[in-house]
Amino acid sequence: MADLRTLADLIDVCLARSEGVVDDTTYAELTALGVKVRQRSGFVGEVVVIALAGGTGSGKSSLLNALCRTPVARVSIERPTTSRSLAAVPSSSPADLNPLMDALGIDDVVEVDALEHTVIVDLPDFDSTFVDHRAIVERILGAVDAVAWVFDPEKYADRLVHDVFLRPLRPYADQMVFVLNQADRLGSNVKQVVESARLHLVADGYTEPEVVTTIALATESVDLDTSQLETAIAGRFDAKRSVIAKLATEVGEVANRLWKRLGDQPQRTDLAVARATLVSLGVAAAETRHRLDPKDD
Repeated sequence: MADLRTLADLIDVCLARSEGVVDDTTYAELTALGVKVRQRSGFVGEVVVIALAGGTGSGKSSLLNALCRTPVARVSIERPTTSRSLAAVPSSSPADLNPLMDALGIDDVVEVDALEHTVIVDLPDFDSTFVDHRAIVERILGAVDAVAWVFDPEKYADRLVHDVFLRPLRPYADQMVFVLNQADRLGSNVKQVVESARLHLVADGYTEPEVVTTIALATESVDLDTSQLETAIAGRFDAKRSVIAKLATEVGEVANRLWKRLGDQPQRTDLAVARATLVSLGVAAAETRHRLDPKDD
């Protein structure tokens, strides 16, 4: 995780050159960012953390069970079934995942043999009538490495999802995969619905959204099928790349925002030095992010 440590070291330089120079709010924001980068560089190196996000009835808990090859999440008709975040973690992971669970605020943790380098978090339903569920979802979305948005055939065009969640997260577009679950219900219309979902995402600003289909519940006539999602996870959510790219994006955004904030203040030599250091941090973050862009592979 050398890239993350490099960014953390640069943040420390920014803090050293900003202490007593910048306002308390700016210094506190830099401090919090440095803590976050160092924490994640220390314990997420061997795993990637993927959140399953979706509304009531999307079937994401069933999807978690299918990915884990064992029932780990409760599935029922109760609304909402997922009232707390649940994490499925690799039983054989060499990493100590307890600090990660603490950082995400997750108490319900299940070890799963079928998972190797992936932690899957089943989030509360974001369209829940329980207000605190929305708050939990919004908090965790800022901390995980990747998000699999799970839609059912009826709600893939829900404006709540697109307006409140997906549009603000466009900077992390290449770390997301969009899942059209319950695909067996679509029959011969699967391709048309996938294309419709893709066009909605393009309208949100996702230039090349990947939409996959899954069947998380098997019946006598329909086999379980999560192969497309598993391929997407294996191909796009490499642990180190995902973690570094996500944090590099955030570091660059914070550095740019603080640089602009300091530019609005009367200029002094010490402020100019602090701004120059933020420029160096932003450049390093951008270079890291560019190097990890899948389109450059």
